[in-house]
Amino acid sequence: MYKVEYAKSVVKDLKALPKSIQSKAMEIVEKVLARDPQAGKPLTGPYKGLWKFRIGDYRIVYAIERTRLVVFILRIRHRKDVYKGTLS
Repeated sequence: MYKVEYAKSVVKDLKALPKSIQSKAMEIVEKVLARDPQAGKPLTGPYKGLWKFRIGDYRIVYAIERTRLVVFILRIRHRKDVYKGTLS
């Protein structure tokens, strides 16, 4: 089981989401990604090394730190906005 950590920006991301997506995203993070971080798909290009998990039109973008057994959630946003700006 992996520990889950969140970027500071994720709190803001969650507040901007519909309530149904907020609860679904948190459920996926805690029940799916914490158990199997590779349940998502690896990103390519400039985001190589990061992963995504789809929730309809929304995406969870995260990094897997295998040495520390940590899933680090970077962003939870609508697919049209999730890759805008820097992912850190």
